Amino acid sequence: MTISTDETVFTAHPLSDREYAECFDTFKQISTEWDSKLKWLNDEFFPQHGWTRPLNILSVGSGTGDFDLQFMRLILQRCPINSYIAVDPNPDHNEGFQSGFSESGLAIPDFRILPQAFPVQHIDMQFDLVLLTHCLYYMPDRLGAIQSSLDILNDQGLVLVFHQTPRGINEIQRRFLKQAKGDESEMYSSRDIYQLLESISADFTFDIIDGMLDVSDLAAPESRRGKHLLNFFLECRADLLPLTFRQEVVNFIHDLAYAEKDHWVIFHPVGIFCISPSSGQAAV
Repeated sequence: MTISTDETVFTAHPLSDREYAECFDTFKQISTEWDSKLKWLNDEFFPQHGWTRPLNILSVGSGTGDFDLQFMRLILQRCPINSYIAVDPNPDHNEGFQSGFSESGLAIPDFRILPQAFPVQHIDMQFDLVLLTHCLYYMPDRLGAIQSSLDILNDQGLVLVFHQTPRGINEIQRRFLKQAKGDESEMYSSRDIYQLLESISADFTFDIIDGMLDVSDLAAPESRRGKHLLNFFLECRADLLPLTFRQEVVNFIHDLAYAEKDHWVIFHPVGIFCISPSSGQAAV
């Protein structure tokens, strides 16, 4: 870790794949996001699209697959899935996803996990749905990633993006990410995606769903779970940063939070984009 005392900028150690997977696992346990997304899919998304044919689905940023497995079950209540291809470069996430799928008993003839970054080369098929789940932060060419997703849709396909809004974690990152990491290139909110899509006159809809984070573990920032949450929020080994800085971050989060019974909760809504090939774009 290097420290610039003139600007109080800390270049913290990045998280390894395994460390990120561990922090993400802790984050999953404090978030209501999965329930909110599944409710939105069940009540809003699927009734609008009414698929009955077998679907080909590409999931980018599949992580440990916990959400994907629930997503698959929700679809299979309505129609078959012919192919489900997951893309994630984190081997620890992929191992967990493969294990979860193997134990699920889900009837999907073609299930694959590609341990790669997106866009993926040489996918010789068209998709009904491309799912981008909290992954555009980590892609230097966001427009290219969205365009690549649109390019592999069939003529009735959709790109579905789940992404953080300017509330919640993004507020923490706007305040501290550059100071912690020396870099804020991964800080990207649904507002940025909205402006990007408008700039290219994309055909899209946008929704926001509620999400809450129980950050009570940050009351003990030196605990294992407290460290995991700070590391996840700041996308680095924040537990190795000076104690005074970590306490400043915790105090900031405390100011964002409100008390709910014996818990400490912050509002963390999720933005959802449904993007279609525009009338001027030919689907391949």
